Amino acid sequence: MQIKRDRCDNFYTFDNKALGNCFTVYNGKEIYHYEFEINQNQALVKYDSIIFIKDAINEFRKYNKNVIRFYNSDRSFYLGFDEIQTFKLPIDILQPSKFFIDMDKYKAIEKHLENETFVVPVCIIDDEYVLLDGHARVRYLIDNYIKMIDVYMDNPSINVQNYVYIAKENNLFKVKNMEILPHEEYLEYLEQTGIEDN
Repeated sequence: MQIKRDRCDNFYTFDNKALGNCFTVYNGKEIYHYEFEINQNQALVKYDSIIFIKDAINEFRKYNKNVIRFYNSDRSFYLGFDEIQTFKLPIDILQPSKFFIDMDKYKAIEKHLENETFVVPVCIIDDEYVLLDGHARVRYLIDNYIKMIDVYMDNPSINVQNYVYIAKENNLFKVKNMEILPHEEYLEYLEQTGIEDN
């Protein structure tokens, strides 16, 4: 069984694909789809089979630990987790761990702004707060003159320290300086570099 964060399959809605809220499970020749609609700290899970729903939720929570309650598409409660501790940080102190932002993701954030609480994962590397995920969300807040954001501490993936080093080598110290690329160009960049998009 393999789970993939899916931004391509037409089974999913465009915005949820862009936001990274869709997961496809491959089990031999069988394929299962799981789409998460976030509202504050909870998510409605749409799926074509319940078989791998727990695996899909666990994969989803790697990127969204602040989402702690999950509901079936009929709105019945499915699964819950303990709340995580969050705190506020000035956006301007966050060191990016990515280099570019996908335009489609940025536009999708604007459409879903009213339903979503922006809580992003950070870690500390060399006494600096490093943004681990949610770069497009943070950029959207910056562009709308928001100065503070809710964060939670998380463990960095194995390559984050290298990405931070490369970002600094290229004078990328702030999310506000990240370039927003058209979707196709962004996908080409990911393919050429082999960098995984969270």
